[in-house]
Amino acid sequence: MVRFIHAADLHIDRSFEGLSALKEYQAFFLHYNQRMLQTLVDVALKEAVDFLLLAGDTFHQNRPTLKTQRLFFEQMERLALANIPVYLCFGNHDYYDAARYWFDFPRNVHIFVSEDVATITGQTAHERYAISAFSYCQPWITASKVSEFPMRMDVDVHIGMYHGEVGTTGNYAPFQVVDLQTKGYDYWALGHIHVPTLLANQPPICYSGTPLGRTKKEDTVTGVQLVTIAQKQAPVIKAVPIAGIQWVTRQLSLAGCTSKKAALERMLGYQVDVPACFVQLELLDTEQLPKDWLSPIEKQEVLAYLNQVQGQTGQWVYDLILSVAPKNEEQGVLPLDFSEWQLLLQTYQDEHVFQQTIEELWTQPILSQLFQTPTFQKSVLAEVGQRIYQEFDVQEGED
Repeated sequence: MVRFIHAADLHIDRSFEGLSALKEYQAFFLHYNQRMLQTLVDVALKEAVDFLLLAGDTFHQNRPTLKTQRLFFEQMERLALANIPVYLCFGNHDYYDAARYWFDFPRNVHIFVSEDVATITGQTAHERYAISAFSYCQPWITASKVSEFPMRMDVDVHIGMYHGEVGTTGNYAPFQVVDLQTKGYDYWALGHIHVPTLLANQPPICYSGTPLGRTKKEDTVTGVQLVTIAQKQAPVIKAVPIAGIQWVTRQLSLAGCTSKKAALERMLGYQVDVPACFVQLELLDTEQLPKDWLSPIEKQEVLAYLNQVQGQTGQWVYDLILSVAPKNEEQGVLPLDFSEWQLLLQTYQDEHVFQQTIEELWTQPILSQLFQTPTFQKSVLAEVGQRIYQEFDVQEGED
């Protein structure tokens, strides 16, 4: 049996984004990055894993600061004392350049330093394993790397690490799921997509996702993957959370509040059901409050005041949204004129532009299989074109 942790996209030197209302606290928030890394190592030690996989973008910058490097190496030394090896490849953010590191990597950290696929073998108490991977040495790799991966070696467990995107074209080592499956590996540890996603079960082809969300869009993080592979059994994958703070959206009714004072008291008394979080608070039932009771300037004042109080509990309100009743507008009306829609349609005929547009949809396992059909782009654009002609009551050929 082999047990390991698959982690990716730690971005341990990345700042939190979208927190303009909390800019005075940004330096304080960086300690969540340090806590995440420490918790990752804590989990590896507690679970006594055989090794740790870091599938790219461990750092957010390709030139990490001396302080960031030292923090990372100190934590890797903790694993070295427990004889836990680490296998690390570099992604498009932290692409490898040896001259940018102030320290030698600890002896237990095995790094892939070339864009050529390489394989490193290892031994647990009872099993032999192999790990095949490549690293970015520049911000983009436009060609697929799958063909360079060897077929499954004569070992008990063979794992592929791949930092890239699903697709036929792209800037980040595009690949097809079916091509990975032909290699006969036991597990594919993917990096690059920040949403945790299982692309296939046989074998598991898995994006672990970023373990710590740095923007409000990254509110579905689940942590890192604890993987157990036993002979003649299906791999067992368990998500282990390591983030010290989450992004949440919550609603608060202001029904019965007829003054600013009452509204403020209601907001101050609200507690979120998450110990540490960045909160977007949607304010409902504001009809009884005075018109324009929360101007843009006053909104910033309220946010600042709330965080002086709520921040002490670890609940940081980064935005207030006033709920607006939906307008009775005709649904489905296209807001642009016919020529503008035609121009947009022509733009998306470019395969690269089209693939970039649907990039986030690749994280949906069922949909991603559909996207791999060669006629997908053509059929989608044909349907969109037909919709445009119907909406503007134009016959094809009249434009």
